[in-house]
Amino acid sequence: MSLVPVENVGEKGIVKDINAWQLPPNVWTDGNNVRAEHGAIQKSPGFLEVMASCPIVPYYITNLETGGSNYWIVGGTAKIYVHDGSSWTDITRASGGDYSATAKENWTSTVLGGILIMANGYDDPQFWALSSGVPSTSTKMADLTNWPASTECFSLRAFRSFLIALNVKKSSVPYTRLVKWSTEAATQTVPSSWDETSATVDAGEYELADTRGKILDGLPLRDSFMIYKEDSTYQMTYVGTPFIFAFRQISPSVGALSKNCVKEYDGGHFIFGNGDMYINDGQRLISILPHTMRDYVYNNINGDEYEKSFVVADYGNTEMWACYVSATNATNAQCDKALVWNWSNNTFTERDIPNLGYIGYGTEGDPLAPGSWSVATTTWASDTLNWNQSATTSFFNQAGKTLVFASPTDQKIYRHNSGNKSDTANMTAYIERTGLTIDAQGANNQSMVKRVTAVYPKMSVSSDSTVNVYVGHQMSTEEAITWEGPTTFNPNTQSKVPCNVTGKYIGVKFESTGDETWRLDGYALDIKNAGTRGSKSY
Repeated sequence: MSLVPVENVGEKGIVKDINAWQLPPNVWTDGNNVRAEHGAIQKSPGFLEVMASCPIVPYYITNLETGGSNYWIVGGTAKIYVHDGSSWTDITRASGGDYSATAKENWTSTVLGGILIMANGYDDPQFWALSSGVPSTSTKMADLTNWPASTECFSLRAFRSFLIALNVKKSSVPYTRLVKWSTEAATQTVPSSWDETSATVDAGEYELADTRGKILDGLPLRDSFMIYKEDSTYQMTYVGTPFIFAFRQISPSVGALSKNCVKEYDGGHFIFGNGDMYINDGQRLISILPHTMRDYVYNNINGDEYEKSFVVADYGNTEMWACYVSATNATNAQCDKALVWNWSNNTFTERDIPNLGYIGYGTEGDPLAPGSWSVATTTWASDTLNWNQSATTSFFNQAGKTLVFASPTDQKIYRHNSGNKSDTANMTAYIERTGLTIDAQGANNQSMVKRVTAVYPKMSVSSDSTVNVYVGHQMSTEEAITWEGPTTFNPNTQSKVPCNVTGKYIGVKFESTGDETWRLDGYALDIKNAGTRGSKSY
């Protein structure tokens, strides 16, 4: 027998759109609740409820850090609340009554000069006015000052010192291809005018009429503002008076899937698009999903709920999460799946999310982190947090930014990167490879029958926990795989997983079901060639 190693198992991530027997050995064919990082596969971290007893059903969440204070603002369909680190406060507008936001179209938010501004497409945009240069929980949201009467916008974003309104409705008449911009705003104020007819201000309008689709969203990208329609992408560039902005089409056929489906990172914009996922580097749109997960993802999206899709960037882990409602989630109809793209190593993995309306990125302490070294019970080896604070001030209470989930289904707010569970429930995580054709010499040999007698995982598991290991076999590509196992494996006390499987195509699967974390750097298969014969199973 020969020990055949499979290394760099986190290099390629998961690929579902290519037949398993066509893939290199270190590519995975399935998995859930895992991430690819540092050349390894790791279990995804858990999440835990924070900011308990959220008073409304939360569809949207965003973070605002200013003046030494940290605020989480949550938007529901009728109310807006803020959490200041200790309690919730209703900051719904005092005049105008409840809002008319919808679960499908949700909110957008932006910050201009430290002022938070939110829009939902049905009400006047809302702003949270500053008091002595900082926000206050005693201040209510209010209709945006100087905003034109009887006007709403689908999305509202800040660019330079302008506000950009996208997909505008005037007196109940939709102008879905219209871009409307304010005059420039002074420091820590909202714009003084939106009057496109005035020659004394810089406000204006422009219709992107050369493609039929409606505008969905937009975001700044370096010195430009990118506008994403259903079917195309445009660049908006500041040129000064008299035109103020110039417009150029970047793509006549590629647009965003929905509102909130674009996020910026150091390579440009990541776009959850209308049939693919793309990078916009400011000059062109580059497809990144074909031959990996495109067919799988777009066949798995609930077509009736695609508008609820959104993207969030986890900058601390160099990950983009493309979140969507899966085809099997018709009951809750909130985002329950995330395709995770790591832009550092260009890998895709997948994870479950708890029926979310939106995910915010900002500062939120880990409720599991002890407050001082003296009360710490975890060891250096078993702790899963990032060590980014001085031990003389506090224990590893991860004060760095993280993801915070808003779940309308649970009416809860969750902090990602907290523990190893899905709130209080154990998380099942696995990584799987089928269709391996490597023989005893390490060559891909589809005609050779192989006998596998052991798997040698190269992995670590937190504490004294175990993982389940399965080994599979099949004699032809048309035959369903047969799994042997599970066999429990503890790397602290074991070096191999014994098995006895025979087939032309071999599978391996590593799984955990408890309160634990693990990392898989590689594995080896103990293989003996058993000759060439037909495809009958034995």
